[in-house]
Amino acid sequence: MLHAVIAGILVAQATPLPSASPASPNPVSLTVSPNAVNLNPAQQRVVTVTGASPPLTATLDQKLVSVSVDPAGASVTINANQATGSDVLHLVDATGAQADVAIRVAFNAGTIVPQTALKVTGNPADPNWLARQVAIWVARLTQALPGAQATIGSVTAPPAPLAAGAQTQFTVPVQITSDGRYFDQTGSTTVDVQNVAADPIVPALLMYDDDPEHVAADGVLFRGTVTAAEPATLYYYHDNTADPRRIVVVLGTESPDPTAVQLIDASAGPNIDVMQVGHAVTREFLLRKPRGEGIVVDLSQDAPFTLHDVAMSARQGVAGNIDLRVLSGGPVTVTVVAASPGVDVRSLLGQPALPGDGHHRTGVFRLAGFGKDSLSYQAGGADAKVVIGDRDPTPPSTDPNAAGHDYGDYGVSHSIDVSLSNPTGAAVTAYAYFRPIAGIARAGFLVDGTFIELGCVRQPVPYQIGTFSLPPGQTVRASIQTMTDGGSFYPVEIGITGTPPASTTPAIDAPDGCFPKPQAGAGGS
Repeated sequence: MLHAVIAGILVAQATPLPSASPASPNPVSLTVSPNAVNLNPAQQRVVTVTGASPPLTATLDQKLVSVSVDPAGASVTINANQATGSDVLHLVDATGAQADVAIRVAFNAGTIVPQTALKVTGNPADPNWLARQVAIWVARLTQALPGAQATIGSVTAPPAPLAAGAQTQFTVPVQITSDGRYFDQTGSTTVDVQNVAADPIVPALLMYDDDPEHVAADGVLFRGTVTAAEPATLYYYHDNTADPRRIVVVLGTESPDPTAVQLIDASAGPNIDVMQVGHAVTREFLLRKPRGEGIVVDLSQDAPFTLHDVAMSARQGVAGNIDLRVLSGGPVTVTVVAASPGVDVRSLLGQPALPGDGHHRTGVFRLAGFGKDSLSYQAGGADAKVVIGDRDPTPPSTDPNAAGHDYGDYGVSHSIDVSLSNPTGAAVTAYAYFRPIAGIARAGFLVDGTFIELGCVRQPVPYQIGTFSLPPGQTVRASIQTMTDGGSFYPVEIGITGTPPASTTPAIDAPDGCFPKPQAGAGGS
């Protein structure tokens, strides 16, 4: 060791310590927006990066998507291909600063149509009926993927009926949810509704479809044609056997011209109580037909319109009574198809009709002059009565060589003009009645615009429909409209009497009801 003597003082020369390196700043996190990305297949999204020192490095855990990095480090573009799933994008800049972006690629659970137009008819259109039609229309347009469920929000009925020629608008909330495979969708559909002025539909033809009644295979159940010259009524009635199956009603046209068809639709089911289904059709049709409440559908060659697609389980039934009138273009083909779950109905439309069940409850029949009846009753005189749904008369077939028939007048609207006179000097009461004469039956009636329904009956005795007060020396006129309930046995008798009929119908399981319960001990000792 060197020593130096300075001013008589011995000083040791110290070896300097090495100096410390400047401390590196800790890397800071980058800012990305958004930090989670949802993509449909083949979709692209740009993520903005803030505070990055280029170059920016990007890596993926699963390589589900492809990425491209802006040389300035200000953004990253993510491109999805057709694969679905989840991934994580890791970003690191030159200083070690980093950020992650969660990525999910999936299909949307479905499609919500933002705006649509619906044409209706009605003189006027009832508010509650109109709200139901709007909900049905939005449900028809809302497309959900398999495994997803569309929920149509409540539709508020307008405060007053919608007059012919008037317009209104509805906003309908829609949600499509899934089991996690898809992106749930939430939105709304705006529906512009126009009430198109239209004259009453007077059907010239009845297209009757009840053969085979019990559906056991996929295929065409009925096919008919409606032209502008001859409006028609379609009546269909089917129940299912063991396997799940759908009943689908499809409208189509081969016309190159724009085709519009008006529909007054009363359809019901599925329900294992087929008599209830038939009765619901009668009730709905009798209420809608006099007001002309229907929808107008535009058809094109390449786009068949599915009016109904109803899923049935074992022994359930469906039915419908639909007036159809071609307003422009046409003709229109009406096809009723049975299809298993998942089967594309379009693949069945061109097939020949399925074989019948031997009952021949099918065909096309002429309605001109049919279903118009009258009753003339005088107080103190004999009952006035008419039988409807008998084998003779019955609507004649358009094909005299066809075996099909409509015994029971299924699908036929009956209008009965009633004249009630009272030549006496005192007020009297007359009664309208219904009497089953062929078995169990239910019935509905529109009496001077008021709907009246009867429970199920089987005893051949008169049951009261309604009453008429007849002032002395005067004549009263009334109108009764009815149609055969699907599932009921016809013919039946409808009449006017001065003798009070049964004022109520029995319980369905009463001794005189439609299906009385077996009595304990009956049939054995």
